Amino acid sequence: MNALEKLNAARRQEFGKIRDDVIARRKASPVPTEDNYPMAWLKSKIRHALEAHIGRDDLEFSITAIDRERLGGDLAIRVTTLLKEGGPRTYISEHVPWMIQVLSGREFGGVVADVQAKGIYVNLTLTDRWLLDSLRAVLDLGERFGFNDSRSGNTILVDYSSPNVGKVLHAGHVRSTIIGHVLCNLYEACGALVYRVNHINDYGGFGFPLEGYRRFQEHFPEGMSGNDRLLQLYAIRRMLERAAKAGIGPEEMDEGERELVTRYFPEAASAEDLKTAYAEFTAASDERFQRLEDGEAEEVELWEDMVDWSLTDFRSFYDALDIHVTFTIGESFYIHAGNAVIESCLEDGRAVEFSEEMAAAEVAKLDALVEAEEMNPVERDKNAALVQKDVGAVVIPLPSGERLVVRRSDGRSIYATRDVGAIQARRQIFDPTEMIYVVGQEQRVHFSRLFEAADAVGLAPRDEVGFLHIFFGFYLNANTKKKLSSRESVANVNHLLSSSIEHFYRRSAEGGELSEEELDVASNALAVGSLVFNDLKQNMKGSVDIHTEDLSKTITDFEKSGGAYVVYSACRARSILEKYGEPVPAPADIDEFELNSEEVALILKIHELPERTAEASQQSDPSLLVRYLLDLAGAYNPYYRKAPVLKEGNPNLSRLLLTQAVQQTLSNGLSVCHVTCPPRI
Repeated sequence: MNALEKLNAARRQEFGKIRDDVIARRKASPVPTEDNYPMAWLKSKIRHALEAHIGRDDLEFSITAIDRERLGGDLAIRVTTLLKEGGPRTYISEHVPWMIQVLSGREFGGVVADVQAKGIYVNLTLTDRWLLDSLRAVLDLGERFGFNDSRSGNTILVDYSSPNVGKVLHAGHVRSTIIGHVLCNLYEACGALVYRVNHINDYGGFGFPLEGYRRFQEHFPEGMSGNDRLLQLYAIRRMLERAAKAGIGPEEMDEGERELVTRYFPEAASAEDLKTAYAEFTAASDERFQRLEDGEAEEVELWEDMVDWSLTDFRSFYDALDIHVTFTIGESFYIHAGNAVIESCLEDGRAVEFSEEMAAAEVAKLDALVEAEEMNPVERDKNAALVQKDVGAVVIPLPSGERLVVRRSDGRSIYATRDVGAIQARRQIFDPTEMIYVVGQEQRVHFSRLFEAADAVGLAPRDEVGFLHIFFGFYLNANTKKKLSSRESVANVNHLLSSSIEHFYRRSAEGGELSEEELDVASNALAVGSLVFNDLKQNMKGSVDIHTEDLSKTITDFEKSGGAYVVYSACRARSILEKYGEPVPAPADIDEFELNSEEVALILKIHELPERTAEASQQSDPSLLVRYLLDLAGAYNPYYRKAPVLKEGNPNLSRLLLTQAVQQTLSNGLSVCHVTCPPRI
């Protein structure tokens, strides 16, 4: 067993222990069931009563909250199946009457105050007593209100963040980290066992830094950190690559590249010198990488140090967002599993070496498309070059007619080798029912082929494991609408976060009531909340504009997304409760009260949280939860301004109870979205 194999064997044991801890925590934190929620109980009771009357159990229902003042009820009921079967006229004449009779019965006494027919709907008005009592669920469940068991029994592995060792974090990693983390929160809130995996690229292309470090370690600027040395090596590689491809010498480079040539290649005076240097550096790096793949102890030791340098640097970013992924597993962990899968597939024909004959057949198909005028010659030549590039490589033929290249023609592993190995290793260690990859849109073709290959070779049949690639758009320059480069995007995102903190610090300090520590906590919470809400509120597949020349515009845009607004709303409700200063009475202890239409609407909206959380989880779409929180905050803010909870020291107990329920609901939803409510604001 070589050094790399020994390292990975130790890692497998470590990951197994962490996995067991995750399982234990999940078991120790059961989520509420439908029985814990009054509205879910009532909807179930309505369905069962109507099904029992008609003697059917195959009915589809629509039971939605409506505006009491405008539509004359609280819930609108429609039996979709019966409406489709007979049409509106038959439905209204034959079914609506008996539905009214059933829902007006003694079974619903104390719950339903009135039942009315409204076209194809049967509208229920609920009793104020039942509505107020229903808030008991919020008090009883506390921080678990809104959680549910809609995903219980699911084991979901989420692959997100995924930075590249030796490179800078860019905006894609920021978006992946936020979206992936909140999706994990959603799945856990719905009862799933979730494994959070940071799939770092710590292997591919690592021959260059290994070779470069040994060549240039005496030439690095004094005091340069380990991670900055890695970034310098990456810059050297890109400089040489560009020089060789463009055929340029030092005199045609920008100042930064010329400085690299002067420091690390002082003998290079021409384009030809740099081209030769690049070819020699590349060949030596390939040999160095082969030694790493062979598990030579000296290479593995330096490689481990380099990975640690990068992870230490990445940690500052994760700390700033207060996001910490449970498993950080590099590609290197999967290399041996990937090679084993490929060898097995080669033995029985599930994978093949892509031959000249296969390539010729593929090119012939392209020629036929050109002849049929279904492809232009330029596209044909581009695709033919890609086909020829695969000759000698190991590929998995796919049922769709495509192929997944899983090993280079020289026998070296590639990105797909490790991804195939990751699927096998993850099934062995975690046994997931779903694997979800939160990765940028540029990887769509790769993941489509990877998932198809996993099913085709029996590595993860579709009926055993569900795969999903959740992709997102780019960060764009707001003026040019062009994608920000990696270096631009990370600089601006980091600057954006720090500038947002400064913005909210100033805003929070205006009142002059908060201490320095309270200002720091509040400004961080509001800044992160605005960044997260902006990413989650919109269509994830869309782009995000960054005003690179004036970040205040971007901060304003992010603030408008509503994260700070919802936080302010939750904190306002909490401040009212703190001002009251005593435990809020239970609903049963409140005898005299009267609910107006706004209060009824707020109670009904509060009870939507479990459904919205479940819906967002099932659709893997956090925006559904974000929009719900904005709606609830939007309903509460005008209400508390005109309906005093505390008046001249005298509390309105029902409003006090409602305020507590709103505060708990907003705080719980924000927590799932990775937004915190600071103690003071």
